[in-house]
Amino acid sequence: MKVSIVKCDNYEHHRVKNAILRSLELIGGIGEIVKPGNTVMLKVNVIIGFPPERAATTHPAVVGAMTEIVKEAGGIPWVGDSSGAYGYTAKSLELSGIKKACEEYGGKLINFESTGAYSVNIDGQVLKTANIAKPAIDCDVLVSMPKMKTHQLTKYTGAVKNFYGVIPGSGKAAIHRQAPTEESLSQAVVDIYSALKPQLAVMDGIVGMEGEGATNGTPIASNVILSSRDCVALDAAASEIMGFPHKDILTTRFANERGLGIGELGKIEVTGEKIKDVRLDFKKSRYLYYKLPAFLGKFIFKSAENISKVTISENDCKRCGICIESCPASAITLSPQPLIDQEKCIRCYCCHELCRNGAVMLKTSYLGRLLLRKMKYEAPGIQIPN
Repeated sequence: MKVSIVKCDNYEHHRVKNAILRSLELIGGIGEIVKPGNTVMLKVNVIIGFPPERAATTHPAVVGAMTEIVKEAGGIPWVGDSSGAYGYTAKSLELSGIKKACEEYGGKLINFESTGAYSVNIDGQVLKTANIAKPAIDCDVLVSMPKMKTHQLTKYTGAVKNFYGVIPGSGKAAIHRQAPTEESLSQAVVDIYSALKPQLAVMDGIVGMEGEGATNGTPIASNVILSSRDCVALDAAASEIMGFPHKDILTTRFANERGLGIGELGKIEVTGEKIKDVRLDFKKSRYLYYKLPAFLGKFIFKSAENISKVTISENDCKRCGICIESCPASAITLSPQPLIDQEKCIRCYCCHELCRNGAVMLKTSYLGRLLLRKMKYEAPGIQIPN
């Protein structure tokens, strides 16, 4: 299986388009994937209403270029997603610049919240059924178009996890409640992926996000476009570029184990740039989902799962209510002041991911910091938070 890596250092339309075309040529060309008359679902990452410069969403220049490439190949481009907070997709598509790019280059904009969904049976590790947006199944060609980003719960988010967005409405929150840990959520994401048939992944890695991803991190000039016909293989390569050992990314590992793609770097043919020549070692989240060994955790912590807590800054909170709507555990109240019920909180970090005001903060307890230092249990490249 091939993964192509092509350098691109800005979002000027013709440079982005040429980089994507080159990356596609290195894996066989767009003509091998898109045939005249094919409906092509470009599943972008819109997450919530952030402008392009925040590097939280697929950049509109990448969306526009890919839309144009599909049209030139004779395909019918659809561009769509559902945001992380129910009811915010239309606004998020607009604020991210994706709506404008789609319209400018002749694509059909699709809001997964309003298309209807199929109830799909899944023989999954966590999910047995899932409501999946109809266009993701009805299209002739399904394409993942993720942003290169870190993630506080799953470490990395890429081509496979991008398909979490095919779950419209309140379905994402329900899954988070069912799968609140890194392992269970990663299995649930792979369950969803197993119900789909993506034929291509094109990653926007021109400017990625490091640190507190997937929305509150820092933009980093990573200067690459990646393409592959295997989303799992692309994730293996992309995570290595970011400084994560690919076997540490559970979505990649689980998908590989289930035979849904190639997740072992030694079995992947990397074309174009070499990983070692573009590796950047992104700053990792300081609050990655630290876990203690079970034999210690079960005696020390009620949940035996984590050692951090989520809080809300009263000064920064705008009382918009997105956190309440997205919380699968109903743990948040805003009156008389913003408050998270720590007994109810399942540490899924949805509130932190979707807060546009930076008001949600993650804190590691004194006991947690002490134990982590004592045990030297921090992950490579991650500093113990103060």
